[in-house]
Amino acid sequence: MAAGTIPTGPRTIFRSRDLSRTALTKGQRAGRYVKIAKGIYSADTDSEAASIVAANLWQIIAEYCPDAVVVDRTAALGGRVDGGVVTLATDARTTNFTLPGVHVLVRPRVSHDSDLAWPAGLHMATPARALVDNLAESRGRDGRPGRTLSQAELQDWVAEKRLSRDERRLRQLEKDAVELAPELGQDPKVVHGLFASIAGDELPAHLSGPLARAALRGTAWDTRRLEMFEACANQLLLEGAPVLPAPEPDGELPFYEAYFSNYIEGTEFTILQAREIVETQTPPAKRAPDGHDLLGTHRCVVDPIGRATVSDDPEQAIELLRTRHRTLMVGRPDVGPGTFKDTTNRAGTTEFVPPERVHGTLLRGLARTTELPAGLPRAVYVMAVVAEVHPFVDGNGRAARLMMNAELSSVGHCRIVVPTVLRNDYIAALRRFSNGNGDVTALLAVLELAWRWTASMPWGDRAATDGQMEATNATLEPLDAERTGDHLRLP
Repeated sequence: MAAGTIPTGPRTIFRSRDLSRTALTKGQRAGRYVKIAKGIYSADTDSEAASIVAANLWQIIAEYCPDAVVVDRTAALGGRVDGGVVTLATDARTTNFTLPGVHVLVRPRVSHDSDLAWPAGLHMATPARALVDNLAESRGRDGRPGRTLSQAELQDWVAEKRLSRDERRLRQLEKDAVELAPELGQDPKVVHGLFASIAGDELPAHLSGPLARAALRGTAWDTRRLEMFEACANQLLLEGAPVLPAPEPDGELPFYEAYFSNYIEGTEFTILQAREIVETQTPPAKRAPDGHDLLGTHRCVVDPIGRATVSDDPEQAIELLRTRHRTLMVGRPDVGPGTFKDTTNRAGTTEFVPPERVHGTLLRGLARTTELPAGLPRAVYVMAVVAEVHPFVDGNGRAARLMMNAELSSVGHCRIVVPTVLRNDYIAALRRFSNGNGDVTALLAVLELAWRWTASMPWGDRAATDGQMEATNATLEPLDAERTGDHLRLP
């Protein structure tokens, strides 16, 4: 291979045999090439070796073990590197080996007709085979995980399958694993016993997997969402905690908070219509459910004590969430006010937390709230958790904003109102949070702008408030604002 054909992009690799020894030696001396592992080089001299290996893991492994089957721990985790460990069955090597950032554990190759195709000509054990292989527990060394899952990890793995698969697919997994067990030297009764304990009506004493135990208690969680919340919390810990005091008097703020929070969700009244509903406490006959939504939200935000109530206890925080939702959605008995959903809901391509994991995900997510500074960081985090879990059939966005503003009100800070002109930016920021593994940058930017606008408004004077609504472009429809170039202005 000529030097000009060597890949030079970020985190690309080539093999030592792709160049002559002379060209490779000259390139290394000149700083153009760097050795990544035995026989593996890269023209990317800026990236860390571990990141280059991570980007080309299976290609590199195929160079060392072209006959490898991904098995045991790595197969159970769907090919994910866990604790820096990858587990293979191969006859190409008899000893473990280390690559930058990865320790590869090997055992003699045992293939099976069911093995799946994997990149670079490798193969991967099916979930059924991975389950059987992981029955042979092994211990890790030097702080790394073992070759197979521990008993608790395997229990949690089966519990995860039970939560994520329908009954037919779960039974098929059990059937396939039972049939494979004798071929791989394991007892089929152990497989049956594992599935039976995960589905047990009572908590078996030997069940040690935390997810498995939680699933039997009805408090299973969504692992990916908890990882997102951890990333979100870590990011918010790095942010400052600005203070914008609550307005005195409250004046028009509760009305507009309720008005805009409903408008964002598609409950669209004119300001005059909304005022009449709130002042008469009577929803319009032709739009009674929508009117009740506005009234319910207003009841939540107009009460100075109720709107500021928070709790450091996650179970109590969940109960506050349910109570607020019950008040918020009292006019829609069909959606179960205060009751968690019984079917998975979605928005666009985003599928929210399944019903059986709602309570546990909220419980563990909200347990992190007290790690964050009181005020804006804590408020944004709580809102993101509730919005991402989406625990109710309807009213999730409004409930999330109520919980956010409670955190602000509890420390005497101004609440956040998201005006109509910011609706598309706000929804897009929530979508980026969902699809960006918990990156809260865009959401924080939108909420901080809305917060500064809210704190700058003259809520104590209705005429001034109404005037500023127009002057700041707050009530413009987002598409109209985008077309005319008119954005939210601070008073």
